[in-house]
Amino acid sequence: MSKTFTGITNDDRRIQAELQAMGAFDNPEEKQATSIAQMFDAIGQFSEWMRWKGEVGVYGCRVGASHARRLEAKHLA
Repeated sequence: MSKTFTGITNDDRRIQAELQAMGAFDNPEEKQATSIAQMFDAIGQFSEWMRWKGEVGVYGCRVGASHARRLEAKHLA
């Protein structure tokens, strides 16, 4: 497991040895989400934000918006 930090072999080995001594490599690297997964996550967060902004605009507050939606759904049904 040889990483390149500076491009100078001796410095890279020294840096890696110091990081190892500090415990930097004790935990396995976490898998990064793919770019498409990050995009879908961002879209989901954006749509949740838009829904929240709409509920505040319509009901005046976020609290009770789900209750008001249920009442509207019963009324429309």
